[in-house]
Amino acid sequence: MGSLKDLVNGTPFHSRSIEMKTYALDDDTILVEGWLREDRFEPVFSLTGEKIEPGPVHHMAIRLKLGGTPPTILDAEAEMVHVPLEFCRSTLETIQHVIGLEISAGFKKKAHAMMGGEQGCVHLTHLLTVMSQAAFQGHVAHKRKSPQPLPASLGAVEGLDALLGSCRAWRRGGPKVTHLQSVLEGKGSMTE
Repeated sequence: MGSLKDLVNGTPFHSRSIEMKTYALDDDTILVEGWLREDRFEPVFSLTGEKIEPGPVHHMAIRLKLGGTPPTILDAEAEMVHVPLEFCRSTLETIQHVIGLEISAGFKKKAHAMMGGEQGCVHLTHLLTVMSQAAFQGHVAHKRKSPQPLPASLGAVEGLDALLGSCRAWRRGGPKVTHLQSVLEGKGSMTE
């Protein structure tokens, strides 16, 4: 039996892409922009039997201004270039609900409670929750443009709560955590 990769051929009938970029505004503030685009390449039929021609389904953006430690949403805006229903644009204001929210452990659950479900847009909420990881990574990259002093302890590591348990390497007792602990205790080097 071959790989599933071998089955990828021809033209897809649907695609969704998400793109994110982070920009430095000053020493402590960044702007994170995320775009979600979804396209259909074949006609489909709605639940009521109406034919829908191929083309864009969703095309939207979120921009977040972040500052502080942990990174906190200082300002936010959303844009919907293309939506299936004009009514969808009535959910744009829900992005304002996350201003003041920290990008830290529990962010996705809090964001969904603030702008998801029946009061919001599942696609806008999905974009925001996916952006949280990129926003955190952009914040860390911006802070680490110059060498920083070693934290006094593992508990003093900025953003550790967002890293712990995020993947196999960052699990408690995993290689990233044990290496960091070793360096902080003076038993290892930062270049390992």
